[in-house]
Amino acid sequence: MATVQTLYQEMAAFFKPLWPGEDKPLVLGEGRDSSPVLMLIGEAPGETEVIKRRPFVGKAGKNLDEFLTLARLNREDIFVTNAVKIRPSEIGPTGRTRNRAPNKEELSLFIPWLLKEIQAVRPGALVTLGNVPLKALTDKKNTVGACHGQWMQSKAGIPLFALYHPASIIYRRTLSTVYDQDVLTLAEALDRPEGAS
Repeated sequence: MATVQTLYQEMAAFFKPLWPGEDKPLVLGEGRDSSPVLMLIGEAPGETEVIKRRPFVGKAGKNLDEFLTLARLNREDIFVTNAVKIRPSEIGPTGRTRNRAPNKEELSLFIPWLLKEIQAVRPGALVTLGNVPLKALTDKKNTVGACHGQWMQSKAGIPLFALYHPASIIYRRTLSTVYDQDVLTLAEALDRPEGAS
């Protein structure tokens, strides 16, 4: 079985020739890359993540830190990554580059690599943050609005717990209470000897 570092070398070699002349750096996962208790999977990196080449270090990263505190977890003890490893972007009405949701082409390119990444990391459980990773790893009809705070089986054969994306709290403060309750539910499951079952 490939190690995460070997997999990332293969990934870099695969993606390098795909966008000649375009600056689309890969933002790879980080953390405990061998059998962590959790693997957190977001949607895609944003501007800050691309600059720092690290997942979840922008505004949503601050919310992620609050999640870790509430769940009584350390970032070093888990693995954090994104479903899509490049920043999906577009030019907004003001002429500035802004984030957008990954398109079908980007998802079809990156989801097979995500499944390999999960196999290499071998986490105890997956936590999806938002709709993109949830749909990538379960039934495409699933939405985080219907599945948040629940355990389900992933395509990778590992238990999956669905959460709203930390950025959603920035834009919808009313989700804060729901999000906190879901994180506490996750923490309680992790505290049990049998884990997510």
